[in-house]
Amino acid sequence: MGFNASDYLSTAALVVSFASAYYTKKQSDSSRIASTNDYRAHLSDKHDKYRTALKQVNDKHKEDIAYLSQEAGNALQIIVEIFDQYDTHNHETRYLRHLVHECSEMVYYAFKGQLGWQTGLNISHRFFQMTHLEDRVEPHLNYFNQDEFRVFFESRYFNNQNAFQETKLLKDTYFCSLVNQIKQRIDSTRRGELLLEIQEVCRPFNSSFKDLKPKISESANYLQETLEESDLEHFPLHESPELYRRLKYKKATLDTLSNLRLQEIDRNNADRFYNYVSLSIYTCAILHAIQGFYSWGWNRQDKL
Repeated sequence: MGFNASDYLSTAALVVSFASAYYTKKQSDSSRIASTNDYRAHLSDKHDKYRTALKQVNDKHKEDIAYLSQEAGNALQIIVEIFDQYDTHNHETRYLRHLVHECSEMVYYAFKGQLGWQTGLNISHRFFQMTHLEDRVEPHLNYFNQDEFRVFFESRYFNNQNAFQETKLLKDTYFCSLVNQIKQRIDSTRRGELLLEIQEVCRPFNSSFKDLKPKISESANYLQETLEESDLEHFPLHESPELYRRLKYKKATLDTLSNLRLQEIDRNNADRFYNYVSLSIYTCAILHAIQGFYSWGWNRQDKL
C-alpha cells in the first residue's frame, strides 16, 4: 500500500512536532543551566567575604600553629624516652617508652573524630577526665584491635559520630593492660621526680602554647560571629556547603586548641600526685593531639 499526500503531510507534521519538542527541551535545558550558573556566580560573589575571612585566619596562624605542632612532637619524643630511666623492669621485651607512646596515642585517637566539630569546652573537659584514668580502667572487651587501633577508631566513629569513644577505651582489654603495665613498671617512689622532669621538658612548648592561645581564641570567636552573621544573609552560607564546612571546621579546631591545657605541677607537692601514670599519659596524649592538629577529625573534605 503506497503513501498518499495525506500520509506525507502527517509524517512531516510528526517530524516537525518532534523537532519542535527537541528544540524546546534544548532551550529549556540551556535556560536552566544558564540560570544555575548565574545563581552560582551570584552565590560566589555574595560569599566571597567568607572565603576572605577563612583565608585571613588560616594565614594568620599558619606559621605559629606549624611551629607549635613541631614543638609538641619534639617534646613528646623526649618525654617518652624519659620513661625508660624510671623502668624497674628494664629487661622486658617492650621498652616502657613504647608502651607510653602507644597508650597515649590511643587516648588521642579516642577523641580524634570529634576534634573536627565538637566544642572546645566539651573536648577539654573530657580530655582532662583522663588524668584519673588509672582508677577507671575496667577491662571488659577487645573493642579496638591492638594492631590496627587507628583504623578501628575511625570505623567506630562513623558508626556513631556522637559516641564518647574514651568510655569504651577505658574498658578495652588491651588499653587497660598497657596502663597496668606502665603503672607496674614505673618506680612509684620517684613519681614526683618523673612529673617534674616531664613538666620541664614541656616548658618551652607550654610557654609558646600559652602565648598563642588568646590569639587563636580570638580568631575562633571571630569565625563564630562570621557564621552567625551568615545565617542572616539572603543567601545563607550553607548554600555553599564546602565553604560552610571548612569555616565550621576551622572555628571548631581553633576553639578546641585554645581550650586544651597541660596540668601544672607544684614542685613542692609533686610527690602527692598519686595519679602520676594518668597525668603522664594525659600529657603525652595532649602532645599527640597538638602535633597532629592538621589531621583532626575524620571528615577529610573539611580539611582541604
